[in-house]
Amino acid sequence: MADEPQRLSALKGVLEPGIFGARTPGITLCERRNLSIVQVAAYADTAQTTRNIIEDFIGALPPSEPNRSIAAGAAQICWIGPHKWWIVQTDRPRDANSLARELGDRAAVTTQGHGRTCIRLSGPSARDLLPKGCTLDFHPGHFTVGDCAQTNLGHVNSVINCIDDAPEFDLFIPRSYAVSFWEWMTDAAMEFGYKVIASP
Repeated sequence: MADEPQRLSALKGVLEPGIFGARTPGITLCERRNLSIVQVAAYADTAQTTRNIIEDFIGALPPSEPNRSIAAGAAQICWIGPHKWWIVQTDRPRDANSLARELGDRAAVTTQGHGRTCIRLSGPSARDLLPKGCTLDFHPGHFTVGDCAQTNLGHVNSVINCIDDAPEFDLFIPRSYAVSFWEWMTDAAMEFGYKVIASP
């Protein structure tokens, strides 16, 4: 398994920094580029051992409870399905190859970063925007930091991860739908006013 090369943004030429709509925007949008997303899928009888090995590598035990995520320094570990997790990092102190070697045949390790675009959504109106395209309850009493879910958002299958209660969310969408999703999201955000921040 080779390291992922630096990727061009799927939103190159589309994402335009600036303030749109209201002068005091209620929404802030930013693309998180060049993320490493490593998926680890274990078997039922190897799940606990797999979790322990991931903890040794990342510094946090992956959640066993459905639809939960946990922060481990700069990394996020998201529950994606039974005995399946995403490890999302902006830097890779240990790469997918090392983790795969350590896990051996206990689990399958695949990279997903090349196939996903991540949009960071924040601002006081973020919880009002999300229900425009989704049936989940985003009230702060129901969807809070550490909650994540796979759902349709707008017209696209997405993983929504609540990073903090500011609120701030990471939205993971298929790369091939990035432009269409961006157009939907910015249209939905217009009534609140939105600010687009250039990616670092």
